[in-house]
This record gives sequence, structure tokens and C-alpha cells, in this order.
Amino acid sequence: MGLFLQTALFPGCDESIARDAVEAAAKNPVFYIDLEACRYAQSYEGTQVLIEGDTLGFAPLAKALSDVSENPVLLLYIYDGDYWGYDFYGGDEEDHFNTVPDYFGPVSPEEKQRLTGNPAALSGWLPTWDTGMMRRYLVHWSDLDEDAMDETACPDDRFTYGDCWQMTDFMARLGFPWAFDQLQEAPPLQPLYPKLREILERELPPVSTEVPPEGKALLDRLPSALSPEYVRRLLEESGVKEFEFEEKDPAEIIEAVRFHRQTVSRPECDPQCQRLAVLAAFCAFWLRGSIAWGFLDYATYEPVYGSYEKPTDVYVLRARAALTDFSKRHRALRDLERLIELDPANRALYQAEIQRWVSQERAWEKQTEPRYEAIRQQWAEQDRQEKEREARRLQLILEKRRKKKP
Repeated sequence: MGLFLQTALFPGCDESIARDAVEAAAKNPVFYIDLEACRYAQSYEGTQVLIEGDTLGFAPLAKALSDVSENPVLLLYIYDGDYWGYDFYGGDEEDHFNTVPDYFGPVSPEEKQRLTGNPAALSGWLPTWDTGMMRRYLVHWSDLDEDAMDETACPDDRFTYGDCWQMTDFMARLGFPWAFDQLQEAPPLQPLYPKLREILERELPPVSTEVPPEGKALLDRLPSALSPEYVRRLLEESGVKEFEFEEKDPAEIIEAVRFHRQTVSRPECDPQCQRLAVLAAFCAFWLRGSIAWGFLDYATYEPVYGSYEKPTDVYVLRARAALTDFSKRHRALRDLERLIELDPANRALYQAEIQRWVSQERAWEKQTEPRYEAIRQQWAEQDRQEKEREARRLQLILEKRRKKKP
């Protein structure tokens, strides 16, 4: 008997909420979930759950977990060690994919299309907007020729098409690298990374091939907190040096920083936690690209309300402004304006970045204006119909009153 495995990704969800959802689903005898064997792993991106049981839950389980947690859920599975797929639910949106949709026999074109996968449905729910990258994994293996089956979806992946463990490469690209210990009868699922000391000594390039979506000019032209020379100095700082991170790999450092934050009251205000967050950002960028922004957000304390000291680390601000995506553009603009104050020598570059954001904002407004105008017209029409109904109701009341007069 081959391997049957299912793991659920809860993006942006605490472990306690994911655990409650799994426990609620286990009460349904249809899913056959062994709660004692289930395993959980929480990260900055959300919670990953290895769900153990006698059968796979597929789409019904994914929907049940999403409904209970009130959170998007991507349930990935391996069937009999032969193929992998997923079922996704996020609010009213859903998506389904299977590498071998005709595994049990011929299927209709409609069913094959349903199991093709839609990157646009996942984009935004999970910590990546790169639909082109996702599409490289969402391939029906029967559509590939023999040579293509020996290839990987991305250059630095470990598993090829035709290998069910390609699922773990896909998970890593979505921001959820395999988080559990070795499984029986499974290949090494957690890659061996070089120690931080080796990365800095040899200045090894990031294993991630993800290009920062915005602000790449800042990283290309100016040193930042993502530069090896900055990290070397950081490792010598009091409060960081004591951890002896040089002999840990990037994944181990990230987990150590997360654990330390959990032991500190209000870590967002703690100077040591802020500096450790910068180191974790370097490691996250080295491993998985632009999602390092989350750690850089922890690197300074800037509450929405109340007074605070403005950030003064030019290198951190450069890195954060470079990695900020469009949804957080107000943060990038604030960082760039602060950089002009702190580093006037590079004012022209910062102003060019600000202008780029302004241009993108205008383009976005122009693109969305027709949609908003349609919504406004729809509301106006609903308001008009409601007024007509109210006028008609009052007219009927008056007519009835007139008829009752002697």
C-alpha cells in the first residue's frame, strides 16, 4: 500500500484557530481524523497542519476547515504515492487541482478543466502574487512528454514532475516549506542549507529565485539590511552575538527568532527583538524572497496612534521599501520620505521610487474607476427602486384611506 498524506495550510491563521477547526472536523465521522497523530507548525505566514487519519478528506474536508476557522484553507494531498493535488476554499472562492485527473479512468473535459487549478484564485490569499510561478506546478502530468517528466517546475526545486513529493516544492513556493520531521518511506523533505557563516564568507546568493515585486532598484544600487556586510556587523552586536547564529542555517535562525519573540512581553517594542527580526529578514530573503518584509516590519516600532521615535537605520528602511508590495504602498512611501531625511545624498533615487509608487497608484485608480462607477450606479439604481416601492406603498395606503371615508 502506497502513501496517503494530507496537509492543510491556514494562511494568516493562529495555530489555536487551526487546531479548533481540525478538532471540529474530526467530530464528523466522514473524515476519520486521528487527532492524537495530527501535527501543527505555526510560522509568520500562518499554520500548517499534517492531518492524520484513515482516509483523505479532499474538498469536503477543505471546506469544513475553512468554514469553521473562517479562514482560507489549502488542503494538499498525496494519493497512494502516485500523484498529488489540492482543494482550496476561501470565502466564496474555491479552486481544485490534480496532477492526474484521469487516474481512475477517463474524465470529461469539464472535470479535467475543474481540476486544472487557478493561480489567480490562490494569489493574495497565500503569501505570493506570482501566478506565473504557480502555473508551472499546476500541470497535468499526462500532458507532458517523457523528457519533460524529468524536469522540475523551478530551477532550484528538488522534485520533478511525476514525483508526488513535488507537492512540497509547491508548498515552499507558497511560503509554507515543509515543517515536520522526516516521514517514514519519504525522501528528505527538509533541505540541507549552508550555515550562516558559510553564506556570509562566500557571499552565497539566495536560493530563492523570487524577484522582489517592487523597488528592485534600491537593492541593486544601494547596500541594505539584506547585504552580507550589514549582517556581519549585526552578528557582532550585543544582544545578537550571544545567540551564536553563525553556526545555524537560515531556517534554524528564523525559528529561533520566532521562539525568542514568544518569550518576550511586547516584542514589537523590544530593541533586541527588533534587531533579531532584521537577521531573520535576511535569512527569509535568502530562502524565500520578498516575504522577508514581515520581519522587516518587526524591525521598527511605529504604532498607528501615539508618539514614537522615528526609525534611524537607513539600511533597514532601504530593504523594507524595496520589498513592500502594492497593498502596503503607504508604508513604502513613509519609509522613502524618511530616507530622504536621513540620506539626502541618494535623494534622487528615493524620489524616483516615490514617483513610481505615485504612478502605480494613478494607474490602479484608473483601472478600478470603471468598477467603482458600476458599483455606484448599482447602488443608485437600488436606491431609486427602493424609493419607487416606498412611494407606491404610501400611495396604496392613501387610496385605502380614501375608500374608507363616509
